[in-house]
Amino acid sequence: MGPILLEPTYISPVWGGARISEIRGLRHGGAVNNGEAFDVTAHAGIVNTVQNGPYAGIKLDRLIRERHDEVVGDLADDATLQVVTMDPVADLSVQVHPDEAYAARVEGDHEKAESWYVLSAEPGATLIAGCTTSDTGLLRAAAAADTIGEAYGRRVAVGEGDFVLIPAGTMHALGAGVFAVEIGSFGNITYRICDWGRGRELHVDKAFDVLRTENRPFIRHLGPYDPAAAPAVREGVRHRLFEADVIDVHGEWRAEKDGRYQILTCVAGDAALDTPAGDVKLPYTASAIVPAAVRTFAVRGDCRIIQ
Repeated sequence: MGPILLEPTYISPVWGGARISEIRGLRHGGAVNNGEAFDVTAHAGIVNTVQNGPYAGIKLDRLIRERHDEVVGDLADDATLQVVTMDPVADLSVQVHPDEAYAARVEGDHEKAESWYVLSAEPGATLIAGCTTSDTGLLRAAAAADTIGEAYGRRVAVGEGDFVLIPAGTMHALGAGVFAVEIGSFGNITYRICDWGRGRELHVDKAFDVLRTENRPFIRHLGPYDPAAAPAVREGVRHRLFEADVIDVHGEWRAEKDGRYQILTCVAGDAALDTPAGDVKLPYTASAIVPAAVRTFAVRGDCRIIQ
């Protein structure tokens, strides 16, 4: 089994821009912006379809069930990560995600922890990562007025190459002008606590059930990809459910795996992924699964990937 490419599931949210469509040559216009691309997911309702190789046309969740050990190794079927590309031209809703215990008990789902790698950011662009007060009375009053993001959102300026982990329970929102890749755990439950007056459904009570006001995520500043700099492997984010490293490649980078699957996402330049069982191209913003059955692989090109 060689590297697996997937057909993204595209969404056109109210905050979405056209950059993903332009980069990937997709038709867009009117209500269609393709501003959110679920590039890797096996979650029901948004699950991807395999695009290449002998399993083309099969849903990823089915492939995992039928070829479990080859695809994910000794991990559970629902241990797969999700990769989402997002292009907001307006702030996303201010959100909170549940932890494993709450998600399982209340929603029949899993914890949603996520991270954002900033592909590019317009001057002055920010995101919300935490809240500026632990006074839940103040927060509830602001939530009732749909102003909690403006009043108590912890705004952080970001630029290309920044990486931030958003654990479950953290109040957060990706900001306008922050073109980003989200890498996160299998869960898909979102509680909106503020939608900037757009009128969509809010989930305030559940959001306050899981909100952890002490969470104030740290931004790791890795900087833009520099084709003149030395090759490098650097830590991106660490969570008990997933890890992500940032790798700058000049020419070729080789790796050995430990019997589990990995996901590679190209976040600068264009890459080629070579394995003993097959090769694929990995253009800017594209992702591929390197299945557990693949023990060694090489990335070629002048590029930056997230592993």
